[in-house]
Amino acid sequence: MPHFDFDIKTQEIINRNYSIKPDTNWKNWLKLNSSEEFIEYCLENSGLLQTSEIFEKIKNTHTNSRELSVELEEFLTTKSFSKPPIMCHTSGTTNSNPSALKWFYLSTPLIKRLWAPGMKAIFESSGLDANSSAVIFVPSRMHFDGVNNHNGTKYISLYSSEFSQRLVLAMFKPKSYIFYPYRKVFDLEIMASILQLDDVSVVSAPAATILKWADLSRLKSGIEKNLHSLETYHDKKALKLRKLIENKGIDKAARLIQDELSEKISPAILIFSISSLNDSKWELIRTFMKWEKGKERFTNLYVGSEIGPFASSIPLNGFEVSRANKMYVFPLTLPVIKYKNERKLITETDEITGNLLISRLHNSIPQINIDIGDVVSVKNDANIPMIGGNISRGEFTLKYNIKVNDKIHTPPNSIIKAGDFFSFENFDIESSRNILNFLKKKCSFSSDSLLLIKENKKNWNLIVPAKGGKCNSSKKVKEILINWDAEKSLKTGIIEKYINVEVLDGEVVNFLEPRETIVEKVRNGRYPKGILKKWPLYVVESQEK
Repeated sequence: MPHFDFDIKTQEIINRNYSIKPDTNWKNWLKLNSSEEFIEYCLENSGLLQTSEIFEKIKNTHTNSRELSVELEEFLTTKSFSKPPIMCHTSGTTNSNPSALKWFYLSTPLIKRLWAPGMKAIFESSGLDANSSAVIFVPSRMHFDGVNNHNGTKYISLYSSEFSQRLVLAMFKPKSYIFYPYRKVFDLEIMASILQLDDVSVVSAPAATILKWADLSRLKSGIEKNLHSLETYHDKKALKLRKLIENKGIDKAARLIQDELSEKISPAILIFSISSLNDSKWELIRTFMKWEKGKERFTNLYVGSEIGPFASSIPLNGFEVSRANKMYVFPLTLPVIKYKNERKLITETDEITGNLLISRLHNSIPQINIDIGDVVSVKNDANIPMIGGNISRGEFTLKYNIKVNDKIHTPPNSIIKAGDFFSFENFDIESSRNILNFLKKKCSFSSDSLLLIKENKKNWNLIVPAKGGKCNSSKKVKEILINWDAEKSLKTGIIEKYINVEVLDGEVVNFLEPRETIVEKVRNGRYPKGILKKWPLYVVESQEK
């Protein structure tokens, strides 16, 4: 059976050198009988079993994830390798400059101990094996990604999201697969290739990518924009789809192509996060995948550059955990939850939302409480710890410039922070995304972000771009937030008047370049993909003490 891969050379090198048998069998994780047994597995699999006083160290140690990174050229120059090393880089969330990306060396022991068992758990529990096919879409690469050579040292550089799924192909060796960037989702040659696959067991792609097929109007417009490129195609199946469009017209042809795609992949398990889906988007995906409500078949997952595969809904025995938007934590690192200044093992926390810290051996050195910047909600209702499927980004300082609306007064010498979860001295923002979505629904505005300004040591000003909608006054917005049953500490701040609310006409912040320009630069590999993220809340604070 055929393989359709935009970089088969990279895949062949990974197949030859990293077709790795994991150090641990993930099926045993579901048989753990207690939190104590889970922690024992964590210590063994993370390489920390012989680390002295580990439980004391996690109470007060903090490791910046950058301490795990390497300077790429220096590392390649000073080290020797028996096979092309895997060098993964971050997505540039905090800094859009490619030179500021963090680089991580994924050694063979680290892949065997962490990446291989975690990725095998996600894909094997979803049904992938050597007798089935996979459809996989990944982010657009940086322009320097793929197989490279530095002073005679051959190496592979990738986003971890691409490497992790190429590792899956090397481990499982499915009988056929599709592996392409998200931006190729409307390409007729790619869709024609998918239609040639037999026994598709998994489709790994973001919800946003699946929605481009599930939403007929988006599929139609996407096909129309890509038609001009077909002049260079030689694939008979793609040319057949083009003939279909010419003979039936774009409206009928788009519907027929959608039906064929639906028929081909609806028996498969989707591997994706559902956190971005509202009711209307859910309905589109259910229809496309031929799911009844309450009978959806998908796997939720959480994989990060610094932590590897950390959690998944593992639907080995059904999809109840997936549908509840929960995930089992893998016993591959030692996870700790930090809230305010308190750190506890994940098994010792109640239902709490806090910063995730993980500990593991890194290049033979114990790394304790690696702070990756993410925030999770603990759902400890099983022998294996569980977390919610909505992974939040903790606050961080932006290291690229954005433009604040000229109508807004900001303090001098200020810095701008962004994120989903914020913890201030007197209040928390548990989910800025929920606040934004709630206000957009109640006030009927379309802006993508809110702005919170620290006016002085005690007082804050929340700027809501609601003027012109249903909420033309700050009084109206305050009433809505005070009567909401979420974000209690924000509500308290408004009631006690140390958080003011102001309404504004227009966006509170904007990128310095048009979004279309930024998207094109990401697709061309000139900008890292993290720059595309527009955050639901930006916070402005003065640097002055």
